[in-house]
Amino acid sequence: MKISSSFDNKYNKEFHNQSFKGIPSNPHFMPNILGKMGKLAGEYVSMPEQKLFLATTALMFVPLIDLKFADEDKKTDAAIKSASKAMMGGMTGVAIRALFLKFMDKYVGLGKHNVINTYLLPPKASELNAKLTAAKNEAEKMVLAKRVKQYNQTMGTLFAILFMTFFSNSKVDVPLTSDMQDLISGVVKENKTWLKSLSDVSRARKQKISNWFAKKKKILSNIKDKFVKIVDVIRENPNNVKSGASDK
Repeated sequence: MKISSSFDNKYNKEFHNQSFKGIPSNPHFMPNILGKMGKLAGEYVSMPEQKLFLATTALMFVPLIDLKFADEDKKTDAAIKSASKAMMGGMTGVAIRALFLKFMDKYVGLGKHNVINTYLLPPKASELNAKLTAAKNEAEKMVLAKRVKQYNQTMGTLFAILFMTFFSNSKVDVPLTSDMQDLISGVVKENKTWLKSLSDVSRARKQKISNWFAKKKKILSNIKDKFVKIVDVIRENPNNVKSGASDK
């Protein structure tokens, strides 16, 4: 299965689509500077940078809103929780988006030969690149390369969102947010130093990890014991027969 896209369109043609020819009777146009700013942001501000901006904004303002409007006895807890979610969500979101975008840029593109590129690069892009190369049309090749880069950014962002939805949000974000919340609470509410609070949180997380591994090990051990017993019964192990006779 190959992923297809709209690369079969005339990529160097401007389309002026109007939904049902709907044009307001008195249209109001925004200043050109806003359009230029939006164009620059779309071209030069990547998805990880956008996530970093959103997380930083949330970290700056959401805790202040909680301190102002939350219930009196929950203001501090709400602000700490909001700050922890903004920090950890921002860190993991930026890192995951950046990794997937780097992955797409490295393995998917024009002239790259690998299994991943074979399945992810739209066939039309390869066909257009071959035609433009044969025609030695460098200007349109640059336009095509730009569209492939935009495609990579879109696909990288999509894969990152799917990864976060089905894995990292529950397995990474939640534990890290909980630890950060405990870290800040130790300093703000219990008057600990940052180093002391970090040490306590690290010790608690280490214990949680040890308990998790112990639990999984116990489950696997029980499965192994049951499997061994089933095999012994199938083989009619004499030890099992004797133990069964002695029980009677």
